[in-house]
Amino acid sequence: MLNELRYCLRRLNRVPAFTLTAIIVLALGLGSATAISAFVDAALVKPLPYREPARLVALFEHNPVGDRFHLSDFDYRTWKQRNHVFTSVDVYRPERDILNNPDGPEEVAAALVSDGFFRTLGVEPALGRDFFAGEDRPSASRTTIMSYAAWKNRFGGDPRVLGRTVKLESETYTIVGVLPRGFHFAPVGRAEFWTTLHGYCEQLRDCFPFYGVARLRNGVSPEAAYQDVSVIARDIAAEYPQFSRDRSATLLQLTDAIFGQVRPTLMALLSGVGLLCLIGFVNVVSLLLLRAEKRKREFAVCMALGASLFRLLRQFAAEGFALAALGLGLGLGLAKLLLMVFAEQTTPNLLDRMPYLENIHLGGRGLAFAIVASAIGGILFSAGPMLPFFSTGLRERFTMGSRGAASTAWSRLGTNLVAVELAITVVLLVGAGLLTKSFYLLLHVDVGIHGAERLAVIHVAEQGARKWRDPANIQLERQVIAKILALPSVTEAAVSAEPLIASGEGFKRTMAHYRAVGRPVVGLGPEPMDEIVSVGYFEMLGARLIAGRTFTETDDASRERCAVVNRTLAKELFPGEDAVGKQIVSAFDPEHPVEVVGVIDDIKDGALDLRAIPAVYSPFNQMPIGDFYVTIRASQAPKSLLTAMVKAVHQMDPSLIANEEETMAARINSSEAVYLHRSAAWIVAGYAVLALMLGTVGLYSVISYSVSQRTREIGVRIAVGAPRPAVYGLILGQAARSVIAGLAGGLLCSFGLTAFLRAMLFGVGSWDSQIVVAVVCTLSAAALLASFVPAHRAASTEPNVALRED
Repeated sequence: MLNELRYCLRRLNRVPAFTLTAIIVLALGLGSATAISAFVDAALVKPLPYREPARLVALFEHNPVGDRFHLSDFDYRTWKQRNHVFTSVDVYRPERDILNNPDGPEEVAAALVSDGFFRTLGVEPALGRDFFAGEDRPSASRTTIMSYAAWKNRFGGDPRVLGRTVKLESETYTIVGVLPRGFHFAPVGRAEFWTTLHGYCEQLRDCFPFYGVARLRNGVSPEAAYQDVSVIARDIAAEYPQFSRDRSATLLQLTDAIFGQVRPTLMALLSGVGLLCLIGFVNVVSLLLLRAEKRKREFAVCMALGASLFRLLRQFAAEGFALAALGLGLGLGLAKLLLMVFAEQTTPNLLDRMPYLENIHLGGRGLAFAIVASAIGGILFSAGPMLPFFSTGLRERFTMGSRGAASTAWSRLGTNLVAVELAITVVLLVGAGLLTKSFYLLLHVDVGIHGAERLAVIHVAEQGARKWRDPANIQLERQVIAKILALPSVTEAAVSAEPLIASGEGFKRTMAHYRAVGRPVVGLGPEPMDEIVSVGYFEMLGARLIAGRTFTETDDASRERCAVVNRTLAKELFPGEDAVGKQIVSAFDPEHPVEVVGVIDDIKDGALDLRAIPAVYSPFNQMPIGDFYVTIRASQAPKSLLTAMVKAVHQMDPSLIANEEETMAARINSSEAVYLHRSAAWIVAGYAVLALMLGTVGLYSVISYSVSQRTREIGVRIAVGAPRPAVYGLILGQAARSVIAGLAGGLLCSFGLTAFLRAMLFGVGSWDSQIVVAVVCTLSAAALLASFVPAHRAASTEPNVALRED
């Protein structure tokens, strides 16, 4: 075999065009597949860094707004006491805290957890201890466990950090532990400090701040656990209808809760790259078949001189595996390059929500995947050219050097392979079309504002305890607005409690139950988003006012409370009526009704691919807060103003937090929904373009070879009077049969593809006639171009030249 390998490398060196074509085709398929497999391995194969992660489930509550909403402290403790399916139940809540450093205040990611949270996950601190049982009670001392990154970055990995204190907000916490290096918990991002609840919301029955995580007992399935918690949720709703009538249980395996959004995208990409690999393999097999057909005289001489069939087959095996190995080497280099590109495109805020995608590299499983795929390719490349030799009749004709039977066999096999290539290309083109149209519609979704490309946002917060309804916050807000409005090209500015375009449904958003005053209701009523905005906020955004008015400076604490609601909530609370002038009341403050003074069209405060969320907007002057986001509108591209905005706030008061500066366009483009849709659309579109190129080349090879084999026949036809258009029809007809077969098979397979992609599409049906027509026209045009060149060559054949051919 070593001799055969050296011999085949010399032969491949003599045909550089064939060799380079085959290796590049293989490298494109193998490299892309290996890169995507690294992402799949990180997100779907590699186990979560917890003990027995398959037994962990995520607990949420379902309400009319969605499936993944908060638990109250009462619900959490009731589920914990009454369940029969969990060994433990705990809760968590993402937070943003102010860390008071010697160099000044800094906002950091943090998390509130119950005392058994890490024991439920099965995670032990790498340094120090876990929280004690009861350490989340109000009377317990305040302690914190740090992330490994915070320990390294803030304390230089000093093992004597245990017992030291940090000041978060106005409280001092003692560091008792450091989490393991590889630990992450995606639902709270990359939290640096983990603290316990200390009675957070404990006495408020209508406060729903938490998300749950539980560990299943041995032998209990997630389905059985769901039935159990559903019964508990129904019992709570029956016992306390004023709080829980519209709430029920949602249970997901923790892996589904963490990877649910990214799994369909990764599986679609892996399927697409698998199809691209298959097209590459088919193309190389076609090239090898063509090469074997051209070498039939060489085989005839070898067999006439006594070469055994096994010796010839061994040559095919050496050549096939040599090509596979060379393609693998180049493909691994391409995979590393693609992973570097992906890493550069993954923004820090995306890694906060998807920490498992950090530091993705080609590990052992990725390398094994590439080797196995290459080995499969080597088998196919060896077996393809061997097939004609397993027919005795063909073997005899090869020995005689006859062109007829072998040529016909290859032509039929090549035509069938091209049809398969084109069918796969159709599937990829349809998928790429659907995903691209979906991405386009997502970017052009009506977010309820005007001129988002001129907007920018910055977060401003006071140091220490965050003040609530402190009149001093009004003065702070006005000073910040005045300072930022003084910047060049800033034309408008306003504040809000939260920025536009959130990451997900209800996550890290303030939600509050509201009901219409004087209307019968059982339970707490709808749970819209509860937002606080300043005067001029809606005008600055260009929001559409449907009825009534927006806020004025006179809407302050001296007047009765008022609010602006969005269209969705107005329809829900006052169907068929004018909501202006009506009163609503919050479950948090049932003694103080709120007058609706205006109705605006829905603003996309949640993720772009989610439905509109009901919303209540309260005036900043009535509910002043010391932690807010300033949104500005500029007369030019606002990116150049971001640094100036931060400096302006610090010039006013160096103790203020000024961070998270971002243009609205960048916020939209870096949101999780846009990232996933964009990645899927671009990558599958790239696969589809490559597949179209490979399919076109494959069709050209088959038709071109067929023409070369029928030169004498075509010359005879022309000599006896066949018109040139008839020759064109003969060749193009052969190509049309492959194209029609590929289109029919590809469109049929696309029905299954669209069902698979349905969860990833936005604003696009599972079958789009415009996409189908575009795919048919594109493939037909490419096929016509590929087959026209050999057809023109055939029609231009001179009879006297053709009849002198062998």
